[in-house]
Amino acid sequence: MKKPMIALTARSGDFDGQTRIFDNQTYFDAIAQAGGIPVLVTYGDDEDYKMIAERFDGLMVTGGEDLDPALFHQPAHPSLELTDPRLDTLDLRLIQLFAAKGKPILGICRGIQSINVAFGGTLIQDLNTQYPAMRAAGHQQHKAVPKPAMDATFHDNTFVEGTKLYAMFGPRHAVNSYHHQNIDQVADGFVVSSWSEDGLAEAIEKDQILAVQWHPERLSADPCHRSIFESFIQECRK
Repeated sequence: MKKPMIALTARSGDFDGQTRIFDNQTYFDAIAQAGGIPVLVTYGDDEDYKMIAERFDGLMVTGGEDLDPALFHQPAHPSLELTDPRLDTLDLRLIQLFAAKGKPILGICRGIQSINVAFGGTLIQDLNTQYPAMRAAGHQQHKAVPKPAMDATFHDNTFVEGTKLYAMFGPRHAVNSYHHQNIDQVADGFVVSSWSEDGLAEAIEKDQILAVQWHPERLSADPCHRSIFESFIQECRK
C-alpha cells in the first residue's frame, strides 16, 4: 500500500550562533510508525505553499512559538512570549490551502491554536494571568517541581461523545501538557471534542481536520494516543 506523504511545518531557532530549521524527532517517529512519510517543509513564498498543498497528502501543524495576537485582532498581552511572523504565515497559509483541497490536517499544541486562528477563532494569550479557573498545577509540566518526564501525563481530559476522539479515548483519559496559551473563542464550524479538568477546550474537530492541545507524539506507547496518528494516516491514504 502506498505510504502517504505528510508535510510537517518547520520551526527555526538559533543554535551555537547559527539559525537552523528543525522539528522534534518525536513528530517524525509518530508519523512514520503510523505508516506515513514525514517531510519537513519550511518558509517560502505563496507559490511554494500552493505546490506543497498540491503534492502532499496531509498536513501536520506542529508546536512552537506564540502566535501574533494581531492575527486574532487583539493587542499583545505583557506575558506574550516569542513570536515569528514567518512561522505564522507558514502555518496559516498551509492550513488554508490544505483545507481548501479537503486534505487531512492534524494540529498539535501550537498547531491547534494556528488552526483555530486560521478559521477566525481567538486565543487566551497567557493562562497564568488570564484564566483564573486554571488548575493549581497549571498546564506547563516542563515547569512543574518535580518535573515529570517528557513521556508522562499531567492531567485528565474528558472527551465528547460522538466525536472522533471519543471513539479513540472513551469518556476520560490522561494527557500531557506544555502550553501557556489556549483556544478561547472556537472558530465557526468546529466542535470541541476534549475538555481539560479546569474547563479549557483542548481538542477541536471539523471534517478532515483534527487538532489537540497536548502532545500525543510523546505518548505514542499508549494505543489511544497512537491512534490519533493512525487515524490521520488512514484519512491521508484516501
